[in-house]
Amino acid sequence: MRIAVDARPLLAKQISGIPEYTGRLIDALVTAHPEADWRLFYSGWHQRPDNWPALKEKPNISWCRLKCPNKLINSAAWLFDRPRLDKYCSADVWLLPHFNFTPLTGQIPTILTIHDLSFLRQPEFFSWRRRFWHASLHLPRLINKVNRIVAISENTKRDLIELMAVPEKKITVIYSAANPAFRPIMSDDQRLTNCRQQYNLPKRFILSLATCEPRKNLVNIIRAYDNLRQRCPSLADCSLVIAGGQGWKQGAARIAWRQAANRQDIYWLGYLPADDLPIVYNLASLIVYPSFYEGFGLPVLEAMACGRPVITAATTALPEVAGTAALLIDPADSQALSRAMEQILTNRQLAEQLAQAGRQQASQFSWSKTAEEYWKLLRFSL
Repeated sequence: MRIAVDARPLLAKQISGIPEYTGRLIDALVTAHPEADWRLFYSGWHQRPDNWPALKEKPNISWCRLKCPNKLINSAAWLFDRPRLDKYCSADVWLLPHFNFTPLTGQIPTILTIHDLSFLRQPEFFSWRRRFWHASLHLPRLINKVNRIVAISENTKRDLIELMAVPEKKITVIYSAANPAFRPIMSDDQRLTNCRQQYNLPKRFILSLATCEPRKNLVNIIRAYDNLRQRCPSLADCSLVIAGGQGWKQGAARIAWRQAANRQDIYWLGYLPADDLPIVYNLASLIVYPSFYEGFGLPVLEAMACGRPVITAATTALPEVAGTAALLIDPADSQALSRAMEQILTNRQLAEQLAQAGRQQASQFSWSKTAEEYWKLLRFSL
């Protein structure tokens, strides 16, 4: 069976989000099914993606490149629904791990993955440029051309039905998974010491890992931490560490930090390399992820896989990921977040219970399971 995969997300410079998902999915599928002929499509003047060296070593992978500037492809796709990309990479079935400017003939069975519809559900969290970009994709047209849609959560499935009138029978829910590198690390592992020194991390800290943008709710995290410190002097040794890349309207979080009474104990790390993330998780006493909207919420799963207690939002897809293994709060209520922080940081038994439950919850998700669910769809699409 010849399977074409839109591998263009792998061209991203930073391995996170959609690029991370795409790389992990391709690797899991190719490893599980070497009998298939996997054809990875990409475009532009760049050489094939080099962020995933393991994929280059697979004998059942070939790379299919359309030598055309991506900006030109995007413009032509927006205006004319051309060029038909499946003509440039012949296959029995196409897999699109994310929606993009992807004009298709509609003659080849195609499976499209949709991670979330946050840009429709909560457009106020997006700049006008991002809203224009999403509108330019003509997502309804693409949805009509594909045979099946994978939603990465029940929440995304509900949004597809409600916001885009997609028939329920066309949608299959397949959960994502965490990188196997996210696991507990022994306390005497030298990597912990090296990482703490490299990033000048405090001995005890709450970790927030998210892009600095309004949807990730950093303002309430900072307010909750400030409130925690004012109410609980005994937690003066516990800092707040914020890690993640820069985003849209990040100024609001910076203003909240400048106004915080305990801003000297709030650390900004910026974007962290993928190899360092599991180590930083293991160093943290608590992970907070009260995002306003998530199609899945991978940091919650990563934190639980590392055996860390988690606080997250009781909204969108986050309860699906966390189950009963985390404290769930209203993301708009900074006081509730502050109280949840206090509960975990002052109750070692609760923290250990959440850590143990989190590891069990995280074990329910794996890339091998995700790949097998995709394989069923790919096989039956023919």
